[in-house]
Parts: sequence; structure tokens; C-alpha cells
Amino acid sequence: MSRITRISIAAFLLLLATPSVAAYTVNGERKSFEIHRTQSAPVIDGRLDDNAWKNASVVDDFQQTSPLDGAAPTESTIVRVTYDDEFLYIAADLRDSSPDQISAKQMIQGKLFFSDDRFYVMLDSFNSKRNDYFFQVNANGVRREALRENNARFIEEWATIWEAESAIHENGWATEIAIPFKSISFSPDSDTWGINFGRGIVRKQEHVLWSSHDRQDWPAYSGEVNGIENIEQGLGLDVVPSINLSQQRDLVLGGDSSGFEPSLDVRYRITPSLSATFTLNTDFSTAEVDEQQVALDRFSLFFPEKRDFFLQDAGIFEFGNIDTNGRPFFSRRIGLSGDGEAVGVDGGIKLTGRVGDFSVGALAIRQEAIGNVEASDLLVARGSYNVLDESAIGFIMTHGDPTSNDSNSVIGLDFLYRDSDGPFGEILTGKFWAQQSRSSNLVGDDQAFGAQLEIPSDKLQVYAGAQFIEENFHPALGFVNRPGIRRFDTGARYRIRPEEGMWRALNSRIDFTHITDMNGDVLSQKTKIRPISFYSHRDDFIFIDWERNTEVVLDEFDLFGRLNVPVGEYNFDRVRAEIATGMQRPLRVVLSVQDGGFFGGDRLEKFVELQWNQSAHFSMGLAFTENVVDLPSGSFTSHLASLRTDVAFDSKWSWSNFLQYDNTGDAFGINSRLRYEPEAGQEMMLVLNHGGVVDAANHPSSTQSDLNLKVSYTFRY
Repeated sequence: MSRITRISIAAFLLLLATPSVAAYTVNGERKSFEIHRTQSAPVIDGRLDDNAWKNASVVDDFQQTSPLDGAAPTESTIVRVTYDDEFLYIAADLRDSSPDQISAKQMIQGKLFFSDDRFYVMLDSFNSKRNDYFFQVNANGVRREALRENNARFIEEWATIWEAESAIHENGWATEIAIPFKSISFSPDSDTWGINFGRGIVRKQEHVLWSSHDRQDWPAYSGEVNGIENIEQGLGLDVVPSINLSQQRDLVLGGDSSGFEPSLDVRYRITPSLSATFTLNTDFSTAEVDEQQVALDRFSLFFPEKRDFFLQDAGIFEFGNIDTNGRPFFSRRIGLSGDGEAVGVDGGIKLTGRVGDFSVGALAIRQEAIGNVEASDLLVARGSYNVLDESAIGFIMTHGDPTSNDSNSVIGLDFLYRDSDGPFGEILTGKFWAQQSRSSNLVGDDQAFGAQLEIPSDKLQVYAGAQFIEENFHPALGFVNRPGIRRFDTGARYRIRPEEGMWRALNSRIDFTHITDMNGDVLSQKTKIRPISFYSHRDDFIFIDWERNTEVVLDEFDLFGRLNVPVGEYNFDRVRAEIATGMQRPLRVVLSVQDGGFFGGDRLEKFVELQWNQSAHFSMGLAFTENVVDLPSGSFTSHLASLRTDVAFDSKWSWSNFLQYDNTGDAFGINSRLRYEPEAGQEMMLVLNHGGVVDAANHPSSTQSDLNLKVSYTFRY
């Protein structure tokens, strides 16, 4: 019996045999309702006076998931659902006994609104119990959408076209939603979809769902809607031409340049469940900038993807639910050089969708030459097949190296397991994957393997996993920042939910990580204990944790480009305390202090974040991190600061600014974005990127300035 198996069995025996609420079943069957076609489309204006709603299906049997799982909601929620040839229509009457206290502070489309009351719809159009579309709206009619993949991953950068309008009335607020069938994939051979509805009431920190299990709302626990028939997607063709006017100024050497770049994206639905996307002369100049991070070890940092072309159906390309190290495909490798410089993309094609129980994805990109790296053809193929009730088995293949002239390819297999009725009635999940790379400049030791089992229950979460990445495993289109390791992780979290008092939840957890080289010699080890953390009914929290670290440095490296960390073994302890107020408060404050040893010296980290939501028209956020590092090789204090401001003139016009400063590189950057979105699928963006340096006397000076105006319009046929 393997070590992982023994740990997992022990974890199961530790589970307390407490009954779990299974709101997603009624007498053992999934919750469901029949939908009826409407003969007249409702006007999407947030008023529920259309004839279409009179004969619509009604869903009103909601229950709490927080603060009390399974309890009756304190406010009534009535949802009506209907459809016609082109749209799925949803209306929600969200009653509120104190309508003057409804929170609606976000007015910029696509932005997060955790501080707002909200209503959301989850749509599993293949009834796979694995993946779904997530649509959310607040009382201002602000839309936010995401993809949810493998009952585990939330891809919030994804965007699509849909309509929503809301209105506050004397009894609460209401919203109307129209989701075009052109905006989603589905199986035309099935009239049954997975569906779920949820609501958040911020001032009470109350969350309700129509269908849930153990407080969770993943696709595995959605209900069903029956009777969707004879729906249309037209030609299934989206044509999105864009023009980009740009001006670049070098403020050090002098010189200006300007350009006019047209680009084109075309999406064609081969079938309702399978689509092809083409991109020509692709422009990423107006993509959001990355938030800077502080490197506190010798490993590469991971930045999320933010470019629309790669985010579309991005979940299909996810492999093994791998977070960072060991990913076979990471789309940020494309169109960016090793140092983050933009590389031109001549064009690309992407095929994504689902055919029966199969999910398929294929991507081909032609990347331009840069420096001594020749133009390259980059290919990715991904497929998975649904097995059992909630699991899937799949493969991935990649070919090409965007940062060198060497040849490279990867092949991998993965199995994602989920059983909602696992041991003692608890959820059991597992992930298992294996990969092999082939590189023209590397021979042998090029495999990677991983496995993890977890019981993610609300009361007691237990997990154990292992990962092996050989020294020469090199996915040129993926992400590996620590090869040549064997990694073992295990941990548990126990939660108490008091029935009375100011605290909603009390958590205790322990996590253990053990990393060795391929010969079994220790490289890193961390034991982290959080004796208790407190979460209030107002979403405030406070915690203290302690960690014991062992780090074996085999090759010396520099921190901040200044402080040398020599070869050796380092053992040190660190303590952290953090307190934060709830996101719904007008002024949110996060304060964190961490202190202790650090590679033979000491490091004191202080972090403060202030988020002020003045109104629906203005918000501001300030974050500041300071690391005071004292090593035998010297001392340095790093500062990382950022300032965000959002101005919403209305729900169509907004102006966002993001200022960052990092004294490690003595650099600052300003990103300013004026955006006009009259409706989904139509956008004008004016973006200013301005960068500079700060000298020893703390005097800033500008080095470059880029101005881009991009206009795009979606034509649907």
C-alpha cells in the first residue's frame, strides 16, 4: 500500500459522521422544472410587467447556504424562466424588507462586485455535471460572467455577449436577463440542461441557492431544466473587426512612431456545440496590464492570462487541475518573449467545443520572429471524455517552442475524479496526470507525474497529493518553475460554525509540504499551522499562523538583484497575523504583518490595503507592501505600491487608472483606460501606458509612453 493511499484512508477515518444537506436532490432525484416557450419576447428593462413572464416557469424553493446551510431564506426570491428560438430569458424578483439598504456600488461592466447584492445563473448546457457558464448581475444591471471547469476552476477573465437590466423598486429589486444561444455551446440532441440560481444579500452576508450540497454550488450540484427544443443559432457566425490607432514615444532616446493596425476575429459555430475561431493580425495592445509581484525566492513568478482570444473556451485546455508548476500549456507563452516583451502574432485558429461526452480543443498560432528566434508554428490539442457520473479522462499534446529555435513537444494524460456521495456521504475528488516532453536539446529525465485525493467538505477538509517533475521535463508552451523535484503535500482544515454569537465560522488548519530532488535529498520543507481563524457575520476575519521552513540552496542566487543568498541549508520560522474587514463595507481595510527568519537572516513583511467604495460612480484602492530584509550579504527594503481608481459616468462610460511602483527595479507605470461599451459586443477603448524610473534621490522621470485607441464591433449572423 502506497504512502498516499495510507494517508487518504487515515483521512477518511478522521471524518466526523455528520449528516450533510443535499438540496440538489428531492427524494433522491435532482431538482428540476419544465420550461415553456414564450410567443412574445420580454423587453429587457428590469421591470417584470411583460406578458412573457405570465406563463413562464417559476422557481422559488430556495434555501440558505450561509449563514445556515439548508435554512429558509430571510428574503423571498422568485425566478421565472422561459425561452424562444434565440434566447433563454430569466427574470428574478428579489424581495427585500429594507430596499433602502440594497447595496449597488459597482457600475462598470465586467468588474467584480463582491460588495453588492447580486443574482446569478449557472448554466450547464451539456448537463455534464462538470462545467458551466456563470452569469451574474447586480442591482445596477452590471454584468459579470465566467467559465467554471471541472467543478474546481473559476475562469473569471472570460467574456461573452448577453443582456441584463435591473431596477430597484419599493419591495426590493428585480432583474431581467437574456442569454443568446449564439453565445454558448450546447447539444442540439438533448432537451435537458443543468441549471442553478443564486442570490447574495450583502448586508446580511446571506447566500441562497436553488440547488446545493454541503454549501457548494458547483455544476455537480445543479438542478435540471427540461424541455428546451428547436432553438437556433442562425448561421453561428460572429465577425469582430477591430482597428487600433497607436502612438509610441521614447522619452529617453527621443523619437515617435505611430501606426494603424486593423485586426479581425471570426467565430463560426460548426455545430451548436463545436466552434472555430480565427484571428488575423492579432492585437493585444489594450489588454489589462499585470499586477506586479515581489520575487522572494529563486523561482519564476506566475501571471494569469488576460487576453480575450486565449480566454475564449479557455477551460477546455485546462489539464489535470494543475495550478502552476507542471502545466503543459500556459497561453501566456504565446505572443510574449521570455522577458515579457510583446511578440507579434500573424494569426491563429482555435477549434473548441463538445461532441457528445467528448470535449475537444485545438489551437494553432503563427508567431512572428523576434531577435534571433525565428517565426514559429505553435500547436496545442486537448481532449477529454466524460466517464462515471462526474469524472473525466483526457489527453493533451503540444508542439513548438515560442522562445527558441529548438524543437519541443509534450504529451500528457489526465483523470479527474469526483464522487458527490463518497465515504460517509462526503464528497471525494481526485486528480491523476502524467506527461512527457521531447526537446531537441534535452535527452532523458523528461517526465512528470501527479496525483491528489481530497475530501472538500465544509466541516472537515482533508487532502494528500504527490508530484514528480524530472529535471529535463520542459513544456515550452507550458509553465515549469521548479523541475527535478518530488513533492508531497498533505493537510486538513476543521471548521466550527457556532449557532450563536458574533462569529460565523472558526477554522483551524495544518498544511505540510515536503520537496526533495529525484534522489530523495530534501530541498524544501514547510509546516504551516493556523491554530484558529475567526470569520464574523459581517465577513470580517482575523487569523494568526506559524510556519517552520527548511530551504536547501544548491546554486547561489540574488534577491532583488542585490542580496546574495549563498549555497547552504537554511532553517527558519515565521509568524503571520492578518485582519480584514468585509468587502461590503464602504471602507475595506486589510492589515498583515509577517516576521521571522529568512535565508540566514530576517525578513519583516508589512502589507496594507484600503478599498474605498464611495458610490456607484467612484471607487479607489490602495495597496502597499514593504519587505525589510536583513541577510549576511546586506540589507534592503523593498516597496511595492499600487493605486487604482474607477470612475463610472454611467453603465456605458468608465475611466479606470492603475498606478504601480516597485523600488526593486526603481520603476513606475501608469495604465489609464477610458472605455465606452454601449452594449455587449461593442467597445471603444482609449488606453495610455506610461512608464518611468525613479533615481537615487527619489526623483521620477518618464521613459516611454504608448497611446492606443481600439474600436471593435461584433456582427452576428
